[in-house]
Amino acid sequence: MILLLTLLSLVFILHGLCNLYWLLYAWQDLEHLEKITSPTKYLNPQISFTALVPARHEAYVISETIRSINAIEYPDHLKEVLIICKSDDKETVKAAQKTIDELHSSRIRVVTFSGGPTNKPHGLNIGLLTASHDVIVIFDAEDQPHTHLYKIANTLMTEQHLDVLQSGVQLMNYRSHWFSTLNVLEYFFWFKSTLQFFAQRKTIPLGGNTVFFRRDVLLKANGWDETCLTEDADIGIRLSIAGAKIGVTYDEKYVTREETPSSINHFIKQRTRWNQGFLQILLKGEWLQLPTMSQRILSAYILLTPYMQSVFFLFIPFSLYLAVTAALPVWLVLILIVPFYLLVLQLIICNIGLYLFCRAYKKPYYIWLPLKVCVTFFPYQLLLGMSSTRALWRNVFGNTNWEKTLHLNAHREPQHATVDLTSFVEANV
Repeated sequence: MILLLTLLSLVFILHGLCNLYWLLYAWQDLEHLEKITSPTKYLNPQISFTALVPARHEAYVISETIRSINAIEYPDHLKEVLIICKSDDKETVKAAQKTIDELHSSRIRVVTFSGGPTNKPHGLNIGLLTASHDVIVIFDAEDQPHTHLYKIANTLMTEQHLDVLQSGVQLMNYRSHWFSTLNVLEYFFWFKSTLQFFAQRKTIPLGGNTVFFRRDVLLKANGWDETCLTEDADIGIRLSIAGAKIGVTYDEKYVTREETPSSINHFIKQRTRWNQGFLQILLKGEWLQLPTMSQRILSAYILLTPYMQSVFFLFIPFSLYLAVTAALPVWLVLILIVPFYLLVLQLIICNIGLYLFCRAYKKPYYIWLPLKVCVTFFPYQLLLGMSSTRALWRNVFGNTNWEKTLHLNAHREPQHATVDLTSFVEANV
């Protein structure tokens, strides 16, 4: 019993320390922050871009997204936008085509398909085969990219000879729901700090959008895995195996803005999909082809992290209970309490991150926000735990259907809608 408790405590201490290291990596050295900052001077346009926008039941948000991508400042002949929809999604196709007609642009097209599977990676592969420009960039249907994004990508990919560039993505609506604040902070730390650490170790699960790929590199990798629920992480690891040069940039001024899930139900479904996708990648075993042992260990740990984190937060109250009530050696009691201290440190860092987020994005920092983070921190971990458990359950029973996340433009200022919101929500919840 003592041996088991000691081993578990040491495992979760190591896990907690890894989490803290990832969260703080970008701030350990000014050089780390400088590496991910966007350039202040841009090279002349050399690269041409095809933006792929897979959209499924996105009639409410697709118009503003098309307008946002169209507004990116770059020579027209070097830009192409493909809105990829399944042919039975008539509302989204209609809304997209209406916007394209209003913009009078021949560079923006709706590409439809009728075969399965009905998921994002299949849509991306359709777009890849249709695209005609040098670099493929992925946007989600609710994205709001910055107008200088292509200039930044052109400069960084040319100067650093990158095959892939992961640009920053940031959830913005930090006060919409009780879970939104911590969800926003996850993105803030993930894209600003954690992904930079992974890129330095040449083992990186890419984000789902605002990723720039050289088209020939994608074709050589046979595109995205259409059976995987986290096609972004999968393609990142496969390109890491292939030796692709992958860079990361995060600059608050130039991030692509998104919204948190609209409800607890949609949050759990989204996280279930991500966690199940990580499990799929782990079980496929392609990560074992990474060239070094340290890369393979890191890759396996990344893929197991959602499950480790869930057990970590369940272990903390259990370890505290044993430390207080059980007759254990003093040295073991001290070890059992360490994960709790690491949790407190993580909570403090989250509150500091919230202040930095509000300052960087010029958002109101209310005096009650730290209290909200403290009160919702453990319930939020329970949501993550439920998502991990649900992902395991679905995988055991072979349920791999793509569960859609509802988008409502919560990250944008009020805009004119292309469809009625009430009827849209009723049709998609």
